[in-house]
Amino acid sequence: MSKFDLYAPLLVAVEGGYQKLPNDSGNYNSRNQLVGTNHGISAPVYEKWIGRVPTEQDMRSITKTVAFEIYKAWYWNKIGASQIKNQSIANIIVDHAVNAGVGASSKLVQKSLNKDFGFNLAVDGMIGEKTRKAINSVDAEKLHESIKTARHHFYLNIGGAFLNVWLNRLSNFVFTEKKKQQRHWWA
Repeated sequence: MSKFDLYAPLLVAVEGGYQKLPNDSGNYNSRNQLVGTNHGISAPVYEKWIGRVPTEQDMRSITKTVAFEIYKAWYWNKIGASQIKNQSIANIIVDHAVNAGVGASSKLVQKSLNKDFGFNLAVDGMIGEKTRKAINSVDAEKLHESIKTARHHFYLNIGGAFLNVWLNRLSNFVFTEKKKQQRHWWA
C-alpha cells in the first residue's frame, strides 16, 4: 500500500516556499487581502485550517511540518491514498487533488477509469471504496498514463499564465514501478 512519506519528496519538488502573486487567486484571504501562499498552501486553505482570516505574517510563518500535516489530512487521507496499492498512482492522484482540489482529482480519475477501462463508476468527485477497488484492479502503468493524459488536457483547457508551471509540475510524475522483464533461461 502507498505511503505519504514516499509522496512527500515529490511534493517538496513542486511546491516552493512563500510567494505573493497578485494574479493567483490562492494568494488572497476571504477579505480579499493579498497575503500569499507558502509551501503550496493557499490562503483559503490555511484560513480553514486555522479557523480565522490569515495575515501575510501567518502565511509567511507556515512551516513545512504544518504544510505536510495539511497535505496529509486534507488531501492524502481524503483520497484514501494509503489504500491504493501502487505508489505512483497514489502520488499522481493526490498531487492533482493538491493542485486542483479533491473533487476535481476524483472526477478525473473516475472518468479515466470509465473511459479507458470500461467501468461505470459514478463521477461524484469522491474516491470511495468502489473507486479505490477499481484503481487497484487495473494495470497500474496504463492507469498512470491515462491520469497523466487527462491532467494534461485539464491544464490545456484552463490555459492561462500558469499553464507551463502546471505542465512542468505534471512532468515530475513518472511511473517508477515498471514490471520486471521476464528473463529467459538463455539470458
